[in-house]
Amino acid sequence: MKRLLIGCVALAAVSTSALAADVSPVFKAPPPGAVPYAWTGLYGGVNAGYSWGRAPYTKTESGAAVTSNTLEPESFIGGGQFGYNFQSGSIVYGIEADIAWRGGSDARTLLAPSGLATTFRDEQNWSGTLRPRVGVASDNWLFYGTGGLAFGSVKHGYTETLAGASRTVTDSSTQTGWTAGGGIEYATSNRWSLGLEYLYQDLGKTTLAQPGQTIGAATFAPSATSFDDRSHMVRAKLNVKFGWDGPSATR
Repeated sequence: MKRLLIGCVALAAVSTSALAADVSPVFKAPPPGAVPYAWTGLYGGVNAGYSWGRAPYTKTESGAAVTSNTLEPESFIGGGQFGYNFQSGSIVYGIEADIAWRGGSDARTLLAPSGLATTFRDEQNWSGTLRPRVGVASDNWLFYGTGGLAFGSVKHGYTETLAGASRTVTDSSTQTGWTAGGGIEYATSNRWSLGLEYLYQDLGKTTLAQPGQTIGAATFAPSATSFDDRSHMVRAKLNVKFGWDGPSATR
C-alpha cells in the first residue's frame, strides 16, 4: 500500500511538471523596426503646372518718364527635371536642373492726350533653372527650400502710332537671373515620388529704345521702354529614382 501511494505521488508530480511546461508562456523577439526611406540617389522626372508673370514696364519720352504699368503673361508650364540627393541623418542635400515650356503673353495700349497710342507687349517662353536644394526628411516625406540660377526666353516690344503713322521695336533674347522657392515630396515606393513645388523667378530688365523720327505727318519724340520679367510658378512633379545611389549616406 505504501509503495502504491508513493507511485501515485510520483506520477502526479511528473504530470504536473509536463502540464506546466505545456502552458509556459513563449516569448518571441519583437519584429525589427521598419527601415526609414532613403532619399539618397540619382533621379529624374516630369513636371506640369501654371506660370503667372509680373512684367512691370516704364516708358520715357525725351528722357522723362511718361507712363508705367504691369503686364501679366500667364500660361501652362510643363517639362522635366534631373537631380541628385544625398541624405545625412534627417537632412537631405541635393542639386536639380530643370527645363520647361511655357507661352505666356500680354499686351496693353495707352492713349496719350497728344493722340499718341503706345502698345506694350511681353512674352515669357521656355524657362530653366539650376538649383541646390536643402531639406528635412521624415521617412517618406521631404520638405525643402531651393534657389539658384534661372534662365529663359523672353520677348518684348512696343509700337507707337500717331497721325496714321506707326513704328515698332522688338527683341527676343535668352535672359539669365535668379530663382528661389520650396517644395514637398512624398515617396510612394522605393523608386517613385510625387511632389509639389513653388518657384519665384526674376530674369532681369530689358530696355528698348527708338530715336526721334518723322514719318509722314507724324513726329515721334525719342522714347524708350524698360521691361522687368518676373514670374511665379507652381507645379506638380513625378520623379523616379535610378539604381545608382552614389556615395553611401551616413544615417
